[in-house]
Amino acid sequence: MSDTIYPPESIYNLIPREEEKAVKAPRYMSKFREQVKLEKEVNKAPSKTMGPAKVDVPSPQKYLLKHSKEPKLAESTCPAFGLHSKPPIPARTDKPLMGLHSNKNFIKTNAVENIMTVPKKPQPVYAYTKKGDKQLLEKSGLIPKYIKKKMLLYSMHTKHTVHGTY
Repeated sequence: MSDTIYPPESIYNLIPREEEKAVKAPRYMSKFREQVKLEKEVNKAPSKTMGPAKVDVPSPQKYLLKHSKEPKLAESTCPAFGLHSKPPIPARTDKPLMGLHSNKNFIKTNAVENIMTVPKKPQPVYAYTKKGDKQLLEKSGLIPKYIKKKMLLYSMHTKHTVHGTY
């Protein structure tokens, strides 16, 4: 009985009534249900992880030998392998060619070359002990570094315009 329609003290509540059962709609069943079950089984079955893998058992005639599972090097596929080799070294019994002389005078050419070269400029150093221990003057800090900077083009231009010379 429903208390919402009639108040509890109503006469209508004295008459017994059959309770009406609500009729439910039928449960939804997808028309693709069987197809989904089959697809799930096909996709998941190969990747099951429980139990040992299904591998063919090796026959007793082909038993496992030492080093049979080690990786083997593949054959070289380089077509030019060994074609560009150096010439062979001379045998121990081969004699060197004797009596080959050139007309070049090495002493004279070396002397002329040394006379014609510009001598090297010595690096500026200073001695800081009686014994003559030396240190480079540039690294010592006695020469200011800003003197040896390159002059930029615009600074040279301004210098010439201020002094009036070109």
